[in-house]
Amino acid sequence: MTFNHTSRKVNIIRSSTVSAGCKVINMILGFGYRLLFLRVLSVQYLGINGLFTNILGVLGLAELGITNAIIYRFYEPISEDDVEKVGQLMRFFKKAYWLIASIIVVLGCLITPFLNYFIKDGAEIPADVNLQLIFLLFLLQTASTYLFSYKLTLLIADQRQYQYSIISTVMSFVRYTVQTVVLILSNDYMVTLFAGIVSTVFLNWISSKWVAREYASVFRISNNIMPEEKKAIYSDTSAAMLHKVGGTVLTSTDNLLLSKFIGLTVTGIYSNYALILSSVSGIVGMLFSSFTASLGNAHVTLEKEQKYTLFRNALFVNLGVVGLVSVCLFTLVDDFIMIWLKEPLFLGEFTVVLLCIQFFLENGRYVSSSYTLACGLFVKDKIRPVIEAALNIILSIAALKYAGVAGIFLGTIISCMLTVFWREPYLLYKYVFERSLWEYWILYINNIVVTFVSTFCVQYIKRLFFTGRVNLAIWLTSAIFSGVVYCMIHFMMFHRSPEYKYFWSISKKYLNRIIHKGRKG
Repeated sequence: MTFNHTSRKVNIIRSSTVSAGCKVINMILGFGYRLLFLRVLSVQYLGINGLFTNILGVLGLAELGITNAIIYRFYEPISEDDVEKVGQLMRFFKKAYWLIASIIVVLGCLITPFLNYFIKDGAEIPADVNLQLIFLLFLLQTASTYLFSYKLTLLIADQRQYQYSIISTVMSFVRYTVQTVVLILSNDYMVTLFAGIVSTVFLNWISSKWVAREYASVFRISNNIMPEEKKAIYSDTSAAMLHKVGGTVLTSTDNLLLSKFIGLTVTGIYSNYALILSSVSGIVGMLFSSFTASLGNAHVTLEKEQKYTLFRNALFVNLGVVGLVSVCLFTLVDDFIMIWLKEPLFLGEFTVVLLCIQFFLENGRYVSSSYTLACGLFVKDKIRPVIEAALNIILSIAALKYAGVAGIFLGTIISCMLTVFWREPYLLYKYVFERSLWEYWILYINNIVVTFVSTFCVQYIKRLFFTGRVNLAIWLTSAIFSGVVYCMIHFMMFHRSPEYKYFWSISKKYLNRIIHKGRKG
């Protein structure tokens, strides 16, 4: 069997474009279903969804980061067509994930009797809701993901992210279709949830069978990895575990804190913002997720200077895209909620500012975190995630008492700034590139300036010309205007940079090719 050896540039472009397109489809499906959900049921049900999703995210700590410890080991044997080694790693992966699924189920069952503790006001729980039964349904879905989806990681490691995205989109379409039909016919939250989970379990099983057929020779391998390889994985897992703890605390505690200290209604309102932000983050992530496998491949095949050039070009695009999206989010998110849900379910301008800052900090790390993972640098950064997680919890709870909902996100931002914000680029530039870190900070700070100035200009002009009742036409005009302003300021700042010139030359090349084909036709 031969793995994917298409050129790295083609893999990145194909995976990024297809994945982004699939994410847009997923986003449309999610927003459509959310609108129907709120028309039939209430915002408290959304709060329950968000709460249980976060609890299961915390239970996901049972994974202990072993995925990261294993997956970066795929890159070298895949680049060398070493089917035997990949097969051995997949066997180990399977055993690990089945054990993880078992642990999550046991832990989930143990906390089931205590679910009411996570909700501030029990009166907000809808009368027809059985918290324990609903949580067990969520638990079933999570366990099925661990049992079957581990095979799909092979597509990502083999730079076939686009196929992974297509499979995920088909699964989402089927699940949302089933849930929509059941919700309309039954008007029952628990029946709808059950139907969606059954379809998800079935689709996870089908997709795992397809991957096993595509990589039949890999899954025919019956040998186990060598004892010394296991020992190395366990050693890396001890480092990855701490990263897993930190990441879980950062991403899976917001709804827990909101539900516990503020209530299910606000948790439900925040879930609308969370859906928007996660959907947009998903699109940005799909543009750059293909970089992890490609950078992993580059790390074992390119010279140091070539690696750095690839990283700089990717980082330039990452920060530029995230800056553009951040400006648009701040300008458009509340208006979008009003157009979408027809209700002013808002969190307040200061909270939105913090959410956009958090979005920029998290999504501006896609390329640097991908390279850190691809190079296995997480083993040199063991204690940082624990410090970040502890700071996040302490600062969020402390700020919550003074700033309410906004305090939760303020704590996350401060903990990020004190830890991973500076630590991740430091490790990359010290151990991989061996260059001055100032090159990174100059690019990063310039992008912050562009984003801030663009936001100020857009907000000033919006308040002059786009005040009053919001409709779709005004919203689209504001979106186009925001994008144009950002692109103009970005051009003025970066048009002389080598990264800008590189992408401009590529764009001209493809444009000339299209024009040439058009003239031939």
